[in-house]
Amino acid sequence: MTASILNELADTLGAYLNERIRAWLCQPESARLPTLPATSDGKVNVLALAEASGIGAARVQHLFKRPELRSTVNAVAIEQGLKPIGARLTVEDMEKEVAARMRRTEARSNDLEKLAAEQASVIERQRREIGALREQLRMFAETGQVVRTAELKS
Repeated sequence: MTASILNELADTLGAYLNERIRAWLCQPESARLPTLPATSDGKVNVLALAEASGIGAARVQHLFKRPELRSTVNAVAIEQGLKPIGARLTVEDMEKEVAARMRRTEARSNDLEKLAAEQASVIERQRREIGALREQLRMFAETGQVVRTAELKS
């Protein structure tokens, strides 16, 4: 997702959440009910929230995947006494998910390290070759003689 889409979603979501917070604060403190869409078991209804906020059902996955958006919704949900996005996950499930993400991150890091080392090797070889070619050009310019570049056969 590009930064402009993320910013657009964050702005749309922020405006909607501010409106829901104001509506919640306008209720008498002793009788406050959540103003965010909720399921019957007290969780945030993410699909209804996406539709009500103007984000749309097609982009609802961003509320689950993007921590910036999810944490914003979760902060308001918790304040209003609702279970946050992702509340279905048990502690064991979350630990497994975190471990899997760490493994994927480590694998990507190792791949990037290998790629960087290979690229550094290629760059160094090219630098040496450029240096040798420059030296050949300098010698040709000084002497006018062609320098033998092929390897000698024995």
